[in-house]
Amino acid sequence: MRSSLFALVLAGCATSAPTEGRTIDAIEQATPLACSSTGKLPAGRRYCVTSAGGAEMKVAEPVGGSGPLRIAIYVHGDGAGAYESDSAMKALLPWADANHALVVSILAPNRCAWWQLPTQTDCSETAPPAPDTEGVNADALKAAIDTLKKAYAIAEGPLFYYGSSGGSIFLTRSFLRRYGDAYPGVFALNCGGEKADRSFAWNVADSSARGATKLVYTYGDKDYLRADIETAIPFYEGLGFPSDHTIVPGAEHCAFDGHARAVEVWTEYLAQ
Repeated sequence: MRSSLFALVLAGCATSAPTEGRTIDAIEQATPLACSSTGKLPAGRRYCVTSAGGAEMKVAEPVGGSGPLRIAIYVHGDGAGAYESDSAMKALLPWADANHALVVSILAPNRCAWWQLPTQTDCSETAPPAPDTEGVNADALKAAIDTLKKAYAIAEGPLFYYGSSGGSIFLTRSFLRRYGDAYPGVFALNCGGEKADRSFAWNVADSSARGATKLVYTYGDKDYLRADIETAIPFYEGLGFPSDHTIVPGAEHCAFDGHARAVEVWTEYLAQ
């Protein structure tokens, strides 16, 4: 495999030619992904911006380590604020370095909400909602994971998902229903979650198909989505998915450190 993007960055730091001065073509030659651009992370690190299945994603490689990589994926909430600011990627980097994982932040096909159709590009509160009831957006996340698996040697075992608000709704209602057997993992589901409103596309009664998947919900006792989340929990438990949940006292919608909570969920899962 060709040397990584971040090997190129480190080499650039040791020479008189800064990384910022390199062309995108040069960067593409040094990473297994086709980068349309790159972005800055702390300590001189950079991420690759690429796309798959109609969805843009940012990918950061871990520092150090060797062998197959894990995948940690952030699925944003409505508005994609933590995607645009890179706050999720920055918060997940230490865990990814310690656990030899790619950090992936992926943008919804409509660039604002995972639970809405790709054609609904107005995600404002005044716009009429257009829910993705058939799970079309699940194809985009599948394509992103497949792209990473083709580009890198990926470790066997669970993927590490982190959903926030609408991202958690999408993961539970759509992605798990359509592709949960092919891409099992630990799901850190913050301030969101809904039961599937369509039949599963795979045999969910088969415990081997459910694999290592675990659903971990975190939400505030004042979250306006609490009723939906607390309907989803027994629904998926009834299908055989192990789950856990934490209620944050006094917290309204997403009013807690979701990034830190995702890291905590993943760390506890690996310690089991």
